[in-house]
Amino acid sequence: MNISEIIEELERNPSEGVQLSKRGMVNSTWLLYKKDGFYYYFDINQKTEFVDNYKYTREELIKEFPRSFFEIDDFTN
Repeated sequence: MNISEIIEELERNPSEGVQLSKRGMVNSTWLLYKKDGFYYYFDINQKTEFVDNYKYTREELIKEFPRSFFEIDDFTN
């Protein structure tokens, strides 16, 4: 899935976040949430704090991940 498809999934399920994996030479896992009209992006090992340092608009998120493809592992609460 690309970032636009993931954003659409968050639009359909606004009360839930998603756990994303990017597979390749280095595997990585992130959490992505939508809250109060903004997107929050965290490394799986990072403390989940909904503060400005981790806040993105839709446009910023798309710009940050223009050609990245992810798998949604599962929904998180």
